Amino acid sequence: MAAGHAEARALQTALKLGVFEALASNDASADALAHALGCDTRATALLANAMVAMGLLAKSAGRFRLGEPARRYLLRSSPEYLGGMILFDEALWNVWGRLEESVRSGEPARPPDMFQGTREETFRFINAMDSLVRARGDARYLADNLDLGGVGTIMDVGGGPGTYVAAMLRRWTGMRAVICDLPATVAVARKILAEREPDVMDRIELVELDYRRDELPGPCDALFMSNIIHSEPPETNRMLMGKCFRALAASGRVIIKDHIMNADMTEPRAGAIFSLYLLLTTHGRDYSFDEVRRWLEEAGFACVRELAMKDGPFTSSLVIAEKP
Repeated sequence: MAAGHAEARALQTALKLGVFEALASNDASADALAHALGCDTRATALLANAMVAMGLLAKSAGRFRLGEPARRYLLRSSPEYLGGMILFDEALWNVWGRLEESVRSGEPARPPDMFQGTREETFRFINAMDSLVRARGDARYLADNLDLGGVGTIMDVGGGPGTYVAAMLRRWTGMRAVICDLPATVAVARKILAEREPDVMDRIELVELDYRRDELPGPCDALFMSNIIHSEPPETNRMLMGKCFRALAASGRVIIKDHIMNADMTEPRAGAIFSLYLLLTTHGRDYSFDEVRRWLEEAGFACVRELAMKDGPFTSSLVIAEKP
């Protein structure tokens, strides 16, 4: 565990330099690979050897080629490309170096602006969220396992690139969707959806708003939020649940996907560790089911329940509640 940063940094660097793309079509010697990347031959060989040791490249007779995990997850042409998330983590490398400072002060190590500061930051963040969801299969899982029959309109609050609603709309062909997010994010989402999801784009409405300040448009039959509450402090989440209640039609339901923690806040393991990332970048943390249920019931929701996401590499759960 203590040396885990070395493998992470090596992978981030290899991806950022273009090692995997350079080997997408043909194998190459260290010298040829270094020439393609514009890097030093000796240093490139050391990095490529590390990728072999990590199972991402293979090596034979002094030539490197892609391993199957790299071809599946590290090429931009792959539908399961995880590189967006890896490059996002790479951009936060120096932020993690300030963890001690944040633990001492209780304050984030960077502005908690949801990466809206520059176009480059927004694009990298939204592509990271899209990349992770597609590689892990979250959107496919929800589209296949949520019963959205009878839902005319679903609203995705903080929907980012629209990865979830696009999958849901492909599965439920009579449904429409509204994605609500900050202006810079909506601009990125519009570009991604137009390029990759033209078949469902005409059933998606993109709305610029800040759920901290603005009311949510409605009425809608279902309201979905993925990885939203963990970025906010409890008082904001309590207010947000009230806005969700008002935006839903009678008998509508809210679906929250997030790391839903146990009462001790130690499981799932990924959620406990991810809360440190949230300490560095937001005023939020991961929350327990009891906390989420309390906010929902205070807002007027009933039948609050937690559902595990099974049969996949998932670390999140769903909390579903109904508007009477």
